[in-house]
Amino acid sequence: MNKPSPVRRDLGIALGVLYLLVIAYGSLMHNPPSLDVPEGDKWQHLAGYAVLAGWWVLTLPHHRLAVWLGAAGYGVLMECLQGLTDYRSFDVLDMLANGTGALLGLAGASLLLAWYRRHKP
Repeated sequence: MNKPSPVRRDLGIALGVLYLLVIAYGSLMHNPPSLDVPEGDKWQHLAGYAVLAGWWVLTLPHHRLAVWLGAAGYGVLMECLQGLTDYRSFDVLDMLANGTGALLGLAGASLLLAWYRRHKP
């Protein structure tokens, strides 16, 4: 039988929902902060959704496909909601960065889980 995740499920879900709200706030706020590098907002999308998916994989390790679909779908939803505002814009490239970040987070968390399960006493 697989060893458990390093994240307690109840705590993982609570913090995961909190992070979803943080992403929603950042996605829908006026003038969000941006990295001062070329395509800085794309890097923020990539990193933000990598953390999101990674956290949920650590919390729900047996639901990796659902986690990726949920994170990528949430990224699409946030872009659609931005398109409904008069101060933000809909961007397909942001959606691509969100989905790619979610895939990277899934991969990273899967590697971390494999290591954890091999080395946990």
